[in-house]
Amino acid sequence: MLEVATLYLISILLLLVVIAAFFLWPEGRFRPFGRLQWALRALVALTLVFFGIAHFVHTSVFAAIVPPIFPHPAFWVKLTGALEIAGALGLVLPKFTRTASTCIAFLMVLIFPANVYAAHRTVGGLHMVGVPLRLAIQIACILLVLLAGWGMPHRKKAK
Repeated sequence: MLEVATLYLISILLLLVVIAAFFLWPEGRFRPFGRLQWALRALVALTLVFFGIAHFVHTSVFAAIVPPIFPHPAFWVKLTGALEIAGALGLVLPKFTRTASTCIAFLMVLIFPANVYAAHRTVGGLHMVGVPLRLAIQIACILLVLLAGWGMPHRKKAK
């Protein structure tokens, strides 16, 4: 069994590699994908607003998954909730869309230790999934956020 600190480190590094690959693979080239991208952006924004508000309404439930190394769990829960709402707003404002999606992706990396800490526990009456499944979900969420903000990665064709 992996030591918890190693599990945190490996998970965070993998999430950072996903973000780096998203930007490095297309060499900075992205294509918008029209209405579908706007629909994705709206879905991501609504999800962020829903969970952001939930951080304020159910603070104690979210505080239960904040790792003990972080003092004042309610503070962190409310801060991340506010950042999720701000990110949602940024996603739908064209001037801030790309910056907001990048910030949200990094926020998803920063909050991942809470998912590692909560793995296989029951929180708020819900059984939390294990780290591998939650890591896969987090990767998918990060990619969806980046696609919503930046568009489809596009590489130049080799000559």
